[in-house]
Amino acid sequence: MKFVILLNRCSEIEEFRKVVPEHVAYLERLHQDRQLIAAGPFRDGEGGMLIVDVTDEAAAENIAENDPFVLRGVERYTLRSWEVLTDVRPDLLTRDG
Repeated sequence: MKFVILLNRCSEIEEFRKVVPEHVAYLERLHQDRQLIAAGPFRDGEGGMLIVDVTDEAAAENIAENDPFVLRGVERYTLRSWEVLTDVRPDLLTRDG
């Protein structure tokens, strides 16, 4: 199942920046575990988004709650289930695409 994790910054930028290396390492582990499809910040600098592929909502919630940004209180998250319309552009929705 695909889920979107929306992250919203809720701290001062200096505190946020201190946690970035931990967050990036976390994303790398999720990618190696083949749970992370895509991730990146919003251009306005106020948060970002992760798209994950996991077995159920509890697994997606676990990923969100263990993100260093969330653990350290520099960002809050919103979890959304995502229905993928694969007939639109399936090449964009593959792990290798």
